[in-house]
Amino acid sequence: MNIVLVGPLYLPAIGGAEWHLKEIAEGLARRGHEVTVVTANARSARDVAEGIDGGLAEFEVINGVKVLRFRPDGGRWGSLWWRIPGATRCLSLVLGKERTQLLAGRPLLVELIPYLARTRADIVASMSWYWPPAYHTHLARKLHRFTLVGIPIFHTAETWSYRGIYKTMLASCDAVITNTTYEANFVRERAATRVEVAGVGIDPRSFDCRNGSEIRTRYGLGTFPVVGFVGRQHTSKGLITLLQAMKTVWKWNSDVRLVLAGPLSNRAKEVATAIEGLPNFEKERLVDIGTFSERDKASIYDSFDVFVLPSMAESFGIAYLEAWACGKPVIGARIGPTQCVIDEGIDGLLVDSNDPQDIARAIIALLSDREMRERMGRSGHAKTIAQYTWDKVTDKVEKLYLELVAAKRISAPSFSQVERPSR
Repeated sequence: MNIVLVGPLYLPAIGGAEWHLKEIAEGLARRGHEVTVVTANARSARDVAEGIDGGLAEFEVINGVKVLRFRPDGGRWGSLWWRIPGATRCLSLVLGKERTQLLAGRPLLVELIPYLARTRADIVASMSWYWPPAYHTHLARKLHRFTLVGIPIFHTAETWSYRGIYKTMLASCDAVITNTTYEANFVRERAATRVEVAGVGIDPRSFDCRNGSEIRTRYGLGTFPVVGFVGRQHTSKGLITLLQAMKTVWKWNSDVRLVLAGPLSNRAKEVATAIEGLPNFEKERLVDIGTFSERDKASIYDSFDVFVLPSMAESFGIAYLEAWACGKPVIGARIGPTQCVIDEGIDGLLVDSNDPQDIARAIIALLSDREMRERMGRSGHAKTIAQYTWDKVTDKVEKLYLELVAAKRISAPSFSQVERPSR
């Protein structure tokens, strides 16, 4: 198959959605398909927001995947647009606020529309619908009826997922891929379109070589009980509530250490303020690793006794799989998507992400019971290997694409079926 995948960011940009896109693209390429990723020439979401060109190659091949990059500011057309006083306001009056935000927002990949309008791809898939390229892809399909698959990655706890335009965009897709059954039902409520749950995955081999003891030594964790958090240090990840919960945990056992691992550059001011406001006694029990090397990831998880991510802003939560790959029990928020991932009482616990006492209760319960921690860690590990590897996710995606291509070929009239003009 000839497959075009559209995403707002791609390597070297790193994030959950970017990694998801990378694994699917490379997985399909390894299976012999021709895969092209069309994306913004940007190195980070911040560059995208500011319209900064990343200075990357406009075209290159990475691990068998063709990568085509367009300027995030829209090039000449985009520069002209942003210089016209009142242009956005006038467009909003004509198209409405939502369409204008997605049409003229950044990354402004207007070059994507003519590119897709002439594509001969068997499949075009647009990922991460929070960003404008998904809408640009939708507009391109009005010009050329390619087979379109949506991979929206809706974060149903966030208001952007409820944009009215998504009903039209979903209905125009030949199929939609979701991360969970919860997201699938969310889509079905808005459009009568084919929906397949593919989930996300990990590469188990990347967690085989891990050394939690080395991380404990490096950061002075010793043999203390360790509660770990991995992710963007942002309020939406439940980090402030976790910090409040730890006050109760530290009253129960002052030896417990909290490890935060994730990019400092994306930390919300509220989180920074909350950390700075901790008394010295508590600050001494907090280890902020910040941004870490990919080669340290498995060892960081391995150093934990309990992994906690009480996030309201998840479409799936790949960090739970990463913790399970290292045999650790997990604690997540009691929200629809996470309830599809964590089997409560079997491989983890669910909590009210707005209730520090509920989070503290779950942490204390796991730290108090080593047998329960080990049992949940084993169950999570077995489930991850059985259901959530990138090979298994790619199997589902490839199967769907092949079925869509086959269906299109069957429905397309052959030359002999085309009525010949009478003489």
